[in-house]
Amino acid sequence: MGWIDWTLSIVTVLVGIVLTIIVMLQNSKDSQSSITGANTFYGTNKSKTLDGTLSRYTVVFAIAFCLLCFATTVAIMK
Repeated sequence: MGWIDWTLSIVTVLVGIVLTIIVMLQNSKDSQSSITGANTFYGTNKSKTLDGTLSRYTVVFAIAFCLLCFATTVAIMK
């Protein structure tokens, strides 16, 4: 394995660890009651809360993780 393979592998592991931490920091989705609905203040301003920010970071890091896994596999297969 060359230096590119090692670098991609290490970055993939680090992104996986960060993704795991971000997912574990999020609140459970079971906390929102079906009685209150999504028309509450929290529901309409969710993107401005910590939960909304963590949700966005989850999507970004999940896409990065998938792309890194693909790139690492291609680099190792050469």
